[in-house]
Amino acid sequence: MMPKTCSYCKKPGDLTREHLWPASLHRRLLQVNDQTSSFFWLSRLSKEIPSEPKIHDVCATCNNVVLSRLDAYICEFFDTNLVEIPQRFEEVAFEHDYHLLKRWLLKMCYNSARIHSSADSFALEAVLPYILGKDDHLGRSVQLFVHLLYPEQVPPEDRLPEFRSEEDHVFVPAMNRVGHMHFVVSGLGRRLLRTVHLRAFCFVLAFSKPGNPRSEQDFFAKLFQEQTRSLLLRPSQPKVTLECNGMGAWTSFKYSRSAVARDELAQET
Repeated sequence: MMPKTCSYCKKPGDLTREHLWPASLHRRLLQVNDQTSSFFWLSRLSKEIPSEPKIHDVCATCNNVVLSRLDAYICEFFDTNLVEIPQRFEEVAFEHDYHLLKRWLLKMCYNSARIHSSADSFALEAVLPYILGKDDHLGRSVQLFVHLLYPEQVPPEDRLPEFRSEEDHVFVPAMNRVGHMHFVVSGLGRRLLRTVHLRAFCFVLAFSKPGNPRSEQDFFAKLFQEQTRSLLLRPSQPKVTLECNGMGAWTSFKYSRSAVARDELAQET
């Protein structure tokens, strides 16, 4: 019988359980939302489940040392950037450690890909040395964009009858999510992108084959920023200012729950 290997370092050893979302981050989310429990949307089942998905394929060293450092950073990031939800058109000063943030976002996408047996797992496998902090150069094949979701009125056709006041119909970007989005680029075709939502912040990861010409990435970044009101983050700019005007929170949430709707959105962009 072949020994089991760690999904991150690919070395054999005793494997531990890895949460999709770090427990310390999830506690912060419950506290800031004044919740005692929550449900998790599992897209492969198209339903909410009461317990968080877990993966039992990570060695103790990766889980408790390397990945734990990334989780510690994102908890600091939550405390600094995510507690307050901005209003539409509000400007937000955003300070971050580019590589720690991107490595953690890729880790989240890789965890989600393994849970869902996603078709894009190979692209995340290719950047594992970057996630583990062993090859910053490899990280250049992944572009990182960000935009802010703004609180949005839920349209009449989507409203629940028990909510009567206009105030009740404002959907606030208060949750964390990880998933996909499609984007069609003339000359490059349909691109499948990874997204990680941390309350009002929507991070988008665009993958290129390592070694592809830089001009291809520049062309994609120009179009994507123009059409989505996103900002391309760069290691040389740890402090940027964002305007909260990327996408309505309800629109983003609604499309995340419907594969048909996501395809419609892809055609629009």
